[in-house]
Parts: sequence; C-alpha cells; structure tokens
Amino acid sequence: MILSNGTDLRAEGRSRLIREFENPSSEFSPMPFWFWNDTLTEEEIARQIRAFKEKGVDGFVIHPRLGLDPEIPYMGETWLAFVRYAVTLAKELDMKVILYDEAMYPSGSCAGQVVAENPAYAAQGLKMTDSPSLSEGETLVAQTIFDGKPVFFIQTPTRGWIRGVYYGQDDGEPGAPPAADLLNPKAVATFIRLTHQKYYDALSEFFGDPIIAIFTDEPSLAGRGGLPGLLPWTGELWQDIQALGYNETHLPALFTHTHEMAEQVQRDYKHAVFERLIRCYYGQISDWCEAHGILLIGHPERSDDIHLLSRFGIPCQDIVWRYLYPGDPTNVRGEHSTMGKCASDSARHRGKRRNGNECFGVCGHRDDPYAFERGDMKWYLDWLFARGCNLIIPHAFYYSLRDRRKEERPPDVGMNSVFWNEYEEISDYIKRCCAFNTDSVNVTDIAVLCTERELPHEAVRVLYENQVEFNYLERSLLEQVTIENGYARIAKQAYRVILTDRDFDPKTTDFLTRFRTSGGVVTDRREYGTDADFLAAIRGESRALLQIEASEHLRMTHIRKYGVDVVFLSNEGEEPLSATVHERVAEVWDSESGTRTPHNAEALTITLAPRKSVHLILE
Repeated sequence: MILSNGTDLRAEGRSRLIREFENPSSEFSPMPFWFWNDTLTEEEIARQIRAFKEKGVDGFVIHPRLGLDPEIPYMGETWLAFVRYAVTLAKELDMKVILYDEAMYPSGSCAGQVVAENPAYAAQGLKMTDSPSLSEGETLVAQTIFDGKPVFFIQTPTRGWIRGVYYGQDDGEPGAPPAADLLNPKAVATFIRLTHQKYYDALSEFFGDPIIAIFTDEPSLAGRGGLPGLLPWTGELWQDIQALGYNETHLPALFTHTHEMAEQVQRDYKHAVFERLIRCYYGQISDWCEAHGILLIGHPERSDDIHLLSRFGIPCQDIVWRYLYPGDPTNVRGEHSTMGKCASDSARHRGKRRNGNECFGVCGHRDDPYAFERGDMKWYLDWLFARGCNLIIPHAFYYSLRDRRKEERPPDVGMNSVFWNEYEEISDYIKRCCAFNTDSVNVTDIAVLCTERELPHEAVRVLYENQVEFNYLERSLLEQVTIENGYARIAKQAYRVILTDRDFDPKTTDFLTRFRTSGGVVTDRREYGTDADFLAAIRGESRALLQIEASEHLRMTHIRKYGVDVVFLSNEGEEPLSATVHERVAEVWDSESGTRTPHNAEALTITLAPRKSVHLILE
C-alpha cells in the first residue's frame, strides 16, 4: 500500500519485521518455571539468575516446589526475603518476574493456610444417600422422594488435598495440605489475603516492573484424591440452582441418568458451577491483579476449558504428561490437541496481546523421562507456534537436583539439560516466533463454533492435515460479534464460514440463522460423509485460503503483521516432507538460525526435515 506522500507501508512493515528478527526482543523471552526446591541462598539465587540472563532467558516464574527447606516457611518472612532478593536482582538486570500463587499445586489453598484459618473453607462436595445422618462438617442440603424411596443430599468436605512443597506433603502423604473451597467467595478472599496481598505488602514497589503477573495453576474444585462420587459444591450453589427454576425433586437428576430431566439438569448444574468458579475464583483474583498493576496468568484444569480463560490477562494452557508426543496421532486428535488454540483464540477474540503454555513437564521419552533433547523441545515449540502461542513457560528449571528432587516431574529443561550450552540460540528462536505471533492478525475467514468447555477436535483434524487455517469461536462471545455483509466480526477477525459439528441452543441457532441470512456460510461437519467432501466444501466457501500442496504432517499458520503476510510452516511428522506453496514468496526466514534467503518465483517448493520450520514472507 502506497500513501499519498509516497510511503510504502508494506516496505516499512517489512523493515520493522527485519529489525525484530535480527534483534530478538527480551519482551518475548521464555519465562520458565524456576523450581525453588531446596535450601535457598542469595549466592545461589544470584548465580542462577545471571546464568539465565547470559543464555537470553530474560525472566522467570518463582515456583515453590517439593524439596523446599522446611526452615523456610511458605509465605513467611524468610521466604519473602528470598523472593525480594531475586526480584531486586531481576530488576537490576532488566528481567521480568512472574510470581506463583501456591505451594505447590493445584492453586487456591495457600499451602493449607486457608483451611487452617477456617475449616469450613475446605473443598466441598454433594452426595446423594438414603440416610439423613450427618458426620462432622456435613450439612443437609435437601431431601426428596425418588423411585418411591427417600433420598438425602448432603454437603460434605471432599477431603481433597494439594501437593505441598515439603517432604511428607506429597500426594497421599499425611501432611498434604487440604484443598480449599474455590466456589466460596469468602474462602477465595482469604486465599487472596494470605497470598496475593501478602506478596504485595512485601513487594509493592516491584509490582508492574519487574513483577508483571501472578500465575494460578489448574485450580481444582475437589482437590486431589478426594472422596469418590461427590459433585463439586458449596453452600451458596443451591441458591444458584434454585434461581434456574429447579427444586429438590430435580437433584436426583445430578446423580442418575434414569431421571427424565437428567441431561438438562446436569447441563445447567455444570454451567452454574462454571459461572460461579469464574465469578468467585478467577474473577476475584483477576480484579485484584488489575487493581495492583499486574496481570493474572495461568491455566485451568482441563485442556479445553476455554471459557475459564475469559478473566485471564494472559490466558494459558499446559503441555505436560506427554498429552502430545512426537509422531503420535493425538497431536491432532483428542481434547488435548485443542489446547494450543484454546489459549490463542481466547486471547485474540478478547483483545489480549499474549497467550502462553506451560510446556515440557514430564514430556521426556516414555522409557526415560530425562531423555529430552533439543529436537524434542523444538517439536513442542513448533506445535505451539503453529497454533498461535506467543509466550513460552518451560517446565522447568530446577534450583536443585539433589537427592530425590531430580525425580520430581522431570526433565530439567534449564541449566541441567543436555542443551544448556545452546540455550541462547533456543531463546532467540522462541523470541522470534513469539514476536511474529504478537500484535498480528490471524488470516482466516473460518470460525469453528465451540461451547464453553468443549472444543471440536475431530471436525478440525482434516483442516490441520490440509493446511486450512481456522479459529475457535466461543458460543458465549456471540453477543460481541457483529454480522455485516456476510461476515461475523469480532476483535480483529472477520469470518465468512462458521463450522459446526453439533446442535446448539435456540439463541445460538438464531445467531447462525441471521449470519446465514446476511450471506455468511454455516457448514455442519455431520452433513459430509467423508473428509474429502467436507474439505471440498470448506475450500469452496473460504476466500482466505493459501494454495499449499503438502503431506498431512505439515502445519501452518498465516498471520499479517505491519501489513506484511507471514506464513509459518513446520514439520510435525517424523519423516522429511516436501511442500509447494503456490504464492509469491519474497523471502524464506529461518528463525532458528536467524538467516534470511530471498526468493523470486511464482511458487516455492521446500523440504522440511522433522522438527524443522520456516517463516515465509509473502509478496
């Protein structure tokens, strides 16, 4: 585009991209979990921070972890003094810090201190029983007749726990801290006072710089290892359910599918719990963070809980436990295959600059958890970048590998890794790819409609395998969508095609009717018997597709930044592949080596080895 004064915006935009590419910004640094898991000293903290900085790691997440010295009480004066020391040095070195809100996870109990302050704040569940007798801490919620017999609904502590940071506090051990009731706003307010406010009281001058966020980690309503057969509950939830028009006669539907209203009642119950969790937990913490000049970062318990990301300043997900694995079909199948775009699409539709992933935890080889090489890391990174991720949170850099600490959720992907000497190159690669994915627009006119906590995966597999860009669009965001001349517009995105794979509620169906009436296209995957027919239908309606010939293992994302179209290609398979791009490509950029290669032809054919990727700069 040429302005009236002769300025070529595309040339100017390309120049900006080149500058960012050649001098990767520390803003896009990896922010690793840094496991504080032993006796701490200022000398060792300083040594490790300076080692991070030398390798281009310009920030970290202070994560209390199993093995912490019991002489350092969590959130006590000694703990806070070490945190202050690390934060002060980070500021001197122009690094950023994210605080972690628990000891260890799932978040919400402040190492059991919430329940210690008030036992009524322990995680709660609901059970259906034929006996009205109550044990200590239990409350009768309601009673009714079901199948001709009296049944009673009792609120009871789940007895769930979190993993603690001291030996003797791990899963199933007697000292494991009790989980808190995250659906109770008073319990959550206590958690905030004991954790977030205490950090602020000790470190207020650092909030905003270098402390940019507080991380909350997969909060669990029941805690870990709680009593079986319970449904998440809290005292005020009964009022929420009654407000939906239900009474005690409907409660059996929560526990049995034989009730005539089981499907509806269970759906509405889950929605009520979902909304209360957002309001009482994520909402309270997000509001506190915003009021104190930082962001809420972290991720929910499930890989496709997209609506729970709505209150995050930086929405994230996590690749752990080999949910995904090089060469495994789950990379484009199953609920975990959605997690990359779960976070990035939530961010792009809500106008958030960054989205992240806590990645690499327990992702070593199946026969050796410490067998995790640079190429393995590269595979996971490319998996994320092809899905729009722009903040990498490596799990984890270990403060100590002494004794059994080495066996706690390996591998170490930091100073003790086999690729630490090469980490500056890795950091630069991460920075370049994250920069491309920030402040850019995803070039696609295809939206895949999803619910609050279920992202279609089988319906989009064929799109991944045929290099068709799409974004997940939450049903709950439709009120923010503008329908105009056959396009559904939200944030910076405009969709001509909306893909569905199920029936929706009347309100959503009405939206789809209005969209179709305006000239938009609604495509139901269920109407096509084969992948080929479905793909042909999508290609026939989309007006934003690139022409690419490649194997099913090529992944791509098409973005536009500074007016320049950029295509990221990566080989997600285990064999070399060849791809032909029938577009005018100006340059091929290798973000790993930092090299740029000019190209001038109608088409580009490129061979990518496994774990290799390129950025194409289009004419």
